[in-house]
Amino acid sequence: MKSESKEYPKILRSKKEKALFFPDKIEEFQKENEGIVETFYRYDLIKLPDNNQQIEDYEKFKKENYAELRQYKYGSWEKQFEIMQEQGFDAWQAYCNQIKAKLPK
Repeated sequence: MKSESKEYPKILRSKKEKALFFPDKIEEFQKENEGIVETFYRYDLIKLPDNNQQIEDYEKFKKENYAELRQYKYGSWEKQFEIMQEQGFDAWQAYCNQIKAKLPK
């Protein structure tokens, strides 16, 4: 889910949905409004199960929850199989290695 805000994004907890929303692929950009340039942030929100994790430290959260984040990034088996069929096994392996490099254990 794409989101945008004026403040740097943080990990959010939703008690109603019993989920966490992790901001990923954070991009900073500027918008001009009536001659005033303001900084905004655009990012994807990844919905994860809330297991009472500590959410204050972004990098620490990433390290402690790498498995759930990797699972989201890999996508479904159908998506992965499609990559293998259309681009070959080596392309799929490179795709997985890229995710592992961004989310190490």
